[in-house]
Amino acid sequence: MTLCGKIGMQPWNKPVLLAISGGLDSMCMLHRFARSGVFAAYVNHGIRSDASEDSELIKRKCEEYGVQFYELFIDPKIFESNFEAIAREARYKLLFELKNKLGAEFLATAHHKDDQAETVFLRIARGAGLKGLRGILPQRQDGVIRPMLEFAKQDLLEYAKENNIEWREDSTNKNIDHFRNKVRLQILPQMESGTVNSLAHIAELSQRVYPKVLKILDSYFGSFLVPEEGAIVLRHFYLPPVQGYGDLFRLWLGSKGITWEETNEDAKLYEKLQKRDSFRFGLGKVRFERKRCIISIFRFHA
Repeated sequence: MTLCGKIGMQPWNKPVLLAISGGLDSMCMLHRFARSGVFAAYVNHGIRSDASEDSELIKRKCEEYGVQFYELFIDPKIFESNFEAIAREARYKLLFELKNKLGAEFLATAHHKDDQAETVFLRIARGAGLKGLRGILPQRQDGVIRPMLEFAKQDLLEYAKENNIEWREDSTNKNIDHFRNKVRLQILPQMESGTVNSLAHIAELSQRVYPKVLKILDSYFGSFLVPEEGAIVLRHFYLPPVQGYGDLFRLWLGSKGITWEETNEDAKLYEKLQKRDSFRFGLGKVRFERKRCIISIFRFHA
């Protein structure tokens, strides 16, 4: 099997920082893309006693491959609640700081097709819309790339076997108290064969359709847009009383940086937007206000 990545090889002509955990996927990525101009970083969360063994394995392989290695540390005291969200934010913060310090163009993570399937499944379960169903993006605007995304875990197992790649299993990945782990270990394996490919295909379709939908929405909602710094201002706009237009309006606002958690209150907002009456309405940190024919939408900073 040839691991080349969906994004092709062109971006790899520039310096890249690989986020390496020591697991199967990231050790395959390290082996495949080790070359001059590539750096590797391991983020130690400070909560596992065997984390030093992960670090030692990565460091040894980086020396073997001629890749410069960095170990980054997170203070475990920050993990008071919602570990996964806090850990992810802290991890990316450290990795971006190192990426910028090294002058790297890209930050590569080793998400693979099975990770994509899990993500899409979780988002479907949470009622995600078109934007959420895009899943894990192959390339983000901030320079994060996922070169392993088209390969399934079985592909990586075969690649590791063919190339005698060592890796370590993270014991926390077996904890089914985390819903993602439960999806990975119990739910998806019980579903029909081909489910992983089907879920990954949903993400691919959504990624292709999403920008096209936004272009259409821009042509409609953008016709009411009034230039205004720090807010979305619409003149003579009234939401059509047609089912689905509210969701499309929310999707369009999301592309402009105005987002909120969907609740039952959304329906009340859509009703107000269909009328000509003045109003003020809040959803999370987003505020909506109509004065005469002008609607102003902005994020409220407490």
